[in-house]
Amino acid sequence: MQQMIRSFGVLTAGLAVLTALGCSAPAPTGAPAAGVPAASTGPKVQRLVLGLNPPATESNRPSLVVSTNAYPGMPMWEDLFGVSPEGKELVPQLAKAWTLDADGTSYRVQLQKGVQFHNTMGEFTADDVVFSFNDMKTETEPVAPAVPRTLNIIKSFEVVNPYELIVHMNQPDAGLLTSISQAENIVPMRSKKDGEARGHLVTMQEQPVAGTGPYTSTDHQQGQYWRFKRVENHWRQTPDFPEFEWRFIKENSTIFAALLAHEIQVAALPPDMVPGAEQKGFKTIQGKAPGLHVYGTIRGVYLNKKIQPANQTNPDASQKYVYPNSPLVDLRVRKALNKAINRDSLNKAFLRGGGEPLYNEFFHANRPGWNPDWEKTFKDAYGYDPEAAKKLLAEAGFGPTNKPKVSMVLRPYPYFPGLFDMEEAIASDMRAVGFDVPLEQIDSATITKRDQSLDFQSAIYGIVTSVRPLAGVATYFSAIQGVGGRLGYESDEMDAIYANLRRTLDPAKAAELWRQWGDLAYTQYASIPLFWMPSEAVVDPAVVADYPFPGTISGTYTHVEYIKAK
Repeated sequence: MQQMIRSFGVLTAGLAVLTALGCSAPAPTGAPAAGVPAASTGPKVQRLVLGLNPPATESNRPSLVVSTNAYPGMPMWEDLFGVSPEGKELVPQLAKAWTLDADGTSYRVQLQKGVQFHNTMGEFTADDVVFSFNDMKTETEPVAPAVPRTLNIIKSFEVVNPYELIVHMNQPDAGLLTSISQAENIVPMRSKKDGEARGHLVTMQEQPVAGTGPYTSTDHQQGQYWRFKRVENHWRQTPDFPEFEWRFIKENSTIFAALLAHEIQVAALPPDMVPGAEQKGFKTIQGKAPGLHVYGTIRGVYLNKKIQPANQTNPDASQKYVYPNSPLVDLRVRKALNKAINRDSLNKAFLRGGGEPLYNEFFHANRPGWNPDWEKTFKDAYGYDPEAAKKLLAEAGFGPTNKPKVSMVLRPYPYFPGLFDMEEAIASDMRAVGFDVPLEQIDSATITKRDQSLDFQSAIYGIVTSVRPLAGVATYFSAIQGVGGRLGYESDEMDAIYANLRRTLDPAKAAELWRQWGDLAYTQYASIPLFWMPSEAVVDPAVVADYPFPGTISGTYTHVEYIKAK
């Protein structure tokens, strides 16, 4: 916590100096100049620039950057099913209608007619849908975990005509449509003609395969920026601004300074910086729907089945867990960890008090499976109580000379720049009740490799996500996925319910199964629930009149084609 306070003090002092001098810090090294003013009859700038932290992984191949890392490509690509700016999910996008066949294993999909690909690549048809899915498969490079999980749902495609196809599933699966929609952004639609003409895997040194989005890619520099040009008379939504740019900036103080200098017109700032921007006349716009949330994931409670860690070539099959001696295997330790955390303090310090309590991972009062008892009992079960946490650790056999070691893994999240500081504050709370909490700052690629080999024996780290419940359970709580799961607490009982959920298409039955899964996750302290987060974009009101965005889907800052010019 002291380190956090010192860092904030340095930042505040630096900004005070800039303000006193009436100037700002220079733009990031290698970044292009600010947007060129537009003609007097149009928007105030030719190129609208949105500044934010770089994505954890950057690529123009969708198979490498699905979901929350995929937002840079969203201006140029579209999905079969969309999400409205207000947050309504599964609205028509490139698919205009869809029906589930009587056997529950096939979806008949009707496609939009007349939609054109960028760069004169022709009309979007069912063949492009099949190509886009097949292009996600590769034997020569690793893919994001969600890709095989989604593709494994699909048995085959049947093209009926250029504007109709049937998607056959291996078995009924309640998560298919969401996973191939804009809500998860796993399989964007791309041109078969363009993709097959390349004859190789597309690299960052060339333009991406053509899409149908409101903007088309013109130029990008990895780690620095990505620029787009408006598609005139777009079939769905023609943007107000002729050009758009993602400006990737690592330091939040530099994002703030670039906003003050009007080098960027939209900014993703940590909550503690937002009041300073508002005092300078900038406007804060919030996302339209709840969904983005932050919680702590527990690494080390792995069931001893399916995938084995690389450093255990001959695991003892009689053991229930891969790491039976991990302190996090003990429920009392997981409960103590939760009761060590001062959530009220975190909310005030990092979310300006705007965080809504998260009582159970993925669950909200407006989602299926909600149990109102979780909110009623949360204070006793999870609430801040250092003395109770110390007592629980003592009951589990730990004390001053035998502290449970739980690493805090620090990783970047562009849609919540304040996560590092929040994690350090949580680590400080944990140490105060008797945990040994080393900090490990690791790049995302290394974290992925260690996750895949189940290398984290006793660790936690913050997850900021808007992932939907079915995909979220598969990714963070399941031992049965084969590829892509094994990223959190595991339980045979929770896995059995999850398997039924995947096959259950009846909403009432699914809601009951969600309640059962949620009750187990709650009583087993399967995670560290923290907050539903306000999604905020800080804009220059002289340039931007409004920015309607959900703030809850694959990346916080989506729907940039709907940004309204002043």
